[in-house]
Amino acid sequence: MKKLVLSAFGSFIALAALAQQDASLQAIECKGYADAVAKNLKNTENAKKAEKSATWVALGDSYLNLAQRCTDDSTAAMKAENAYKKALEIENAAGGKKAKDIETSLKSPELASAFLMQGAGFYNNKNYKKAAEFFGKSASISPKDTTAALYAGIAEQLLENNAGALAHLNSFIANGGKDVSVFYSVAQIYKSEKKFDEATAVLKKGMEVNPENKDLPNELINVYLASNNIDKAIADLEVLVKKDPSNLINLTNLGLIYDSKAQEMGNELNKIQDKLAESNTEKLDKKLLAEQDKLAAYDSEIASLNAKLKKEPKTAAATKKRLTEITEQKADIEKGIASLISEIQQKKSAAAGNTELNAKAEKLAAQQKEAKDKASETYHKVLEKDPNSYEALYNLAVLNYNEGVEIKKIVDYMDIATYRKEGKAIEDKACAKFLTSKPFFERASKLKPDDDIVKESLSNLERILEQCK
Repeated sequence: MKKLVLSAFGSFIALAALAQQDASLQAIECKGYADAVAKNLKNTENAKKAEKSATWVALGDSYLNLAQRCTDDSTAAMKAENAYKKALEIENAAGGKKAKDIETSLKSPELASAFLMQGAGFYNNKNYKKAAEFFGKSASISPKDTTAALYAGIAEQLLENNAGALAHLNSFIANGGKDVSVFYSVAQIYKSEKKFDEATAVLKKGMEVNPENKDLPNELINVYLASNNIDKAIADLEVLVKKDPSNLINLTNLGLIYDSKAQEMGNELNKIQDKLAESNTEKLDKKLLAEQDKLAAYDSEIASLNAKLKKEPKTAAATKKRLTEITEQKADIEKGIASLISEIQQKKSAAAGNTELNAKAEKLAAQQKEAKDKASETYHKVLEKDPNSYEALYNLAVLNYNEGVEIKKIVDYMDIATYRKEGKAIEDKACAKFLTSKPFFERASKLKPDDDIVKESLSNLERILEQCK
């Protein structure tokens, strides 16, 4: 999954300014803030002063100044917040007259900014757990701040905490954030969790605020495909193709999806045909006729042996032995015939309920043909604009080749009598499809002469066309 990445530490404006400040002046300034912290800390150790909220507010203010201007204490922002919380606790216990001012400090943009900057320090030191914590604090203090939400979301994603990442990145979006990579990243997380409806919704939102972006519509198609919603993918791609007919990526993808849809339908059609074949009695009927002919031959021989028994009493023993053997063999054939008749009746009973299945197969075959035709038509449109499109050439070659294979299967399953009547015409039709695929394979091979798949396909095709001559 693609993850968002923060820029370097210097990208934070306030900290970048610090880097540009004279080092000696910064050292003097930071010493002053550190001294103020030490002084205020000492005050909190005084029993009387520690009972006053102002003492803790002063400590919070000094930590906040340190966090905003210096990098000596990487957790100064957290210490500032804790000091303000202690001040609020004491103030509420004393009646709460100054509570509102302390609450303002706890929700101030300055404290939020301090957490953001110190989070950046942790991030740049690859301490993503602390970075996520500090960025999250900044986001909770300033819930409308898209920058804090963005950085918190990125840190959580690096920690592979999808729930945390989604919470912050969705907050970024809800508060007007428009960064394309955020919409893309959120959709990727949802897709990885198989929450396809959520992924679709966030991508569509991203497309609304970034109407010129092309990556988001393409990712939307990928989400539709991942969720097996091919029809929706086709509908959206057709809109994109109509909007920008010169975009060959969308046009090629449309052809691929039609192609994929045709293949899926072909798989479903094969399953239905296998099911229908289970109730086909053609082979059993032929076997039954053969066994019945065999039975007639046995009846004839039994009659001959009985006649011989009367005419030639001297060979009666041998004749009786042969008669016993033949009678037993006849009984086995009769059992086999009874079994065949029963099986045929069962299949015919099952076939009576195949009306709906046959109708479904017929409809599916028509839909599959339509999808194949649209795939072929779309690939040809790509080639009109780019005659050297390898994807279009190769897929057209495979499309025609596979149709030839499907037609050839009809001949392969024919019996001799049917083949003599119909086989040649169907073979010619299959050969025509194989021949149609050849120039597309050849052109694709010229574009990628080292492609082993195309080489092997061409080699197989040449052997088949030799048999077609």
